[in-house]
Amino acid sequence: MAAHQDWEIHQIDVKSAYLNATLRDDIYMRPPPGYLEEKDRGKVLKLLHSLYGLKQAGFEWSEELEQFFLDAKFTRSQVDQAVYYQQTSKEHTVITVSVDDMAVMSKHLKHILKFKDQLCTRFEISNLGELTWLLGLKVERD
Repeated sequence: MAAHQDWEIHQIDVKSAYLNATLRDDIYMRPPPGYLEEKDRGKVLKLLHSLYGLKQAGFEWSEELEQFFLDAKFTRSQVDQAVYYQQTSKEHTVITVSVDDMAVMSKHLKHILKFKDQLCTRFEISNLGELTWLLGLKVERD
């Protein structure tokens, strides 16, 4: 759709995505060696945020990201749950999500920049500029 309409397409990477997700369940872990003082030996740590490798990590990140999109007034596609969009009379922005990578599409660059600014208020991102690679595919526009 974006290529057909000649829209702007940018890409974003959310840094340490899973670490941004707040855990809803109580999860405890043994501390790494040397982390606790000797007097605290035998204690465990309660995780407040998700970690890579947790079974819940992907789900919790997805929930966190969905809440961001809802707060930013985006709608989740009923056809593909990895697609969010925002449509008004003056604006039509579409975002596709693959874990921590996003492709952001809009007719006007100012709408893409607005979305990036919104995303930065909640997560640390790498702004990768115009789309050049998407899921292992090289993208060239002419």
